[in-house]
Amino acid sequence: MTAEATQTAPVDRRRILTAVVGLGATQIIGWGTTFSSLTIFGTRIGDDLALSREAVFGGITIMLLASALVAPRVGRFADQRGARPVMITGSLLAAMAMIALAFTQGATTYLLAWVLVGLAMPMMLANTALVGLVQIVGSNARQAITGLMLLSGLTGTVFLPLNALLIESIGWRNAYLGFALLHLLVCVPIHALILTRRAPEAPHAPRSSSDRAVDGILPPDKRFMAFVMLTVWSCAEGLIVWGLYMQIIDVFKGMGLSAVAAVGVWAAVGPAQASARFGELMLGGRYSILTTALLSAGLSCSSFFLILPFGGSIVTAAAFAICLGLGHGFYAIARNTLPLTLFGVREYGTYLGRMMLPQSIVNAIAPIVFATMIARFDPTSALWLAGAAALAGFASVVMLVRTCRT
Repeated sequence: MTAEATQTAPVDRRRILTAVVGLGATQIIGWGTTFSSLTIFGTRIGDDLALSREAVFGGITIMLLASALVAPRVGRFADQRGARPVMITGSLLAAMAMIALAFTQGATTYLLAWVLVGLAMPMMLANTALVGLVQIVGSNARQAITGLMLLSGLTGTVFLPLNALLIESIGWRNAYLGFALLHLLVCVPIHALILTRRAPEAPHAPRSSSDRAVDGILPPDKRFMAFVMLTVWSCAEGLIVWGLYMQIIDVFKGMGLSAVAAVGVWAAVGPAQASARFGELMLGGRYSILTTALLSAGLSCSSFFLILPFGGSIVTAAAFAICLGLGHGFYAIARNTLPLTLFGVREYGTYLGRMMLPQSIVNAIAPIVFATMIARFDPTSALWLAGAAALAGFASVVMLVRTCRT
């Protein structure tokens, strides 16, 4: 290594660390002020606006459907022009959405505000943030992606207590005005300063592997099947997370656990997810990302075999929660890294955007489907449905691995 290279390497590492921390902060703000805000504000908003619970949380469905419509185009634009202008625009649009929520007066204006949130989501949150990170780091971005996912997982830790404090001290309308300032004064400057001004012409990879880094490891004739399998897995995981996770306490209670026991058991999911991501950060470079995908899908599928045959005791519910949490922790890394490995830097954002379209639609209908299952059938029927989704996800990952290895 030359003296010049030795001097520049630490600068590159500092830039990567700055990008991960900076984008991690904007992701926490983005998720905490939009999706997570309703966890605390939802009941009070419904009371103040005379809206039913279904209408209040229907904002999430509107948000997901709106984001699904624009995500593919946002992904292509980020690939072609760079993530910087996309994320700056997304943060500005999110600030407008926060102001609209602060001044909403009824169902119509409330739902229209969530349309704005949905349009901002694919511009400022996970997919485009990952594209921006890859445009800085290059094709060897697995650890950086893991670090970003690890920081993003702190959203609840930061914003749940913060939102609880805000609603009691200044009210939800003023809280949303404060969130608008966060997007304008924190997120916009970070996106402007950290992200590259345009999409890089070539990856930061050695010349000998540049073609594979830019275009991915898969030949054109295998890409469609790999994309379908990856999308099926993403939709299956989305059905579990957006359907079962949001109503799991009622499922546990229906299986005989007390409310306190159900909440205590489910609290293990967060540390399990964080443990999986931290383990991947430390050891991920030692094995293929396909192995991480298999581990994730296998753990998620196995978790249902731990509870469905044995019923809902505290022990089986805890084992289920830990196993499922570990699976989802690995999923967040594999789902966001596999498109980079398979399809390359050049079309990373495009493929992420295409995946988001069906996944957002599934995410939007999942709460309704699971609520119907719980209301009309035994609560364990929700577990059977989620277990079937996990099995389909595992099968799709196995087929994906076979496609890649052949």
